[in-house]
Amino acid sequence: MFDFGVMLKQLRKERKLTQKKLGDLIGVTESTVSKYEANIMLPPFEILRSIASVFNISMDTLCGMKHQGTLSTHGLTEAQTETVKALVDAYRIKNAQTGRQLTQEQFAVLGKITAELTK
Repeated sequence: MFDFGVMLKQLRKERKLTQKKLGDLIGVTESTVSKYEANIMLPPFEILRSIASVFNISMDTLCGMKHQGTLSTHGLTEAQTETVKALVDAYRIKNAQTGRQLTQEQFAVLGKITAELTK
């Protein structure tokens, strides 16, 4: 049987976060995080979304379902989010190709990444 509180506590400890720090990140108090971990309270949908974003996991994974391989862009700027999306698309194109050479689009994405990392 799935235990949300155990999962939340495990995720928090893996990331070396205190209950207070996690609470600050998701907009609740330390005692509320404690209640979530003890299964006294279940978080509302918006808080679940925040938790999933903080831990870079899907809502499915957070709710005990099979991980679907999502990637959170929480905390990134709009330009960085667009760069990540372009990188994902470039990898999909590369994986679909039979050759090993990069396309012009993939070179452009690499240029965007380089520009973002050197800002």
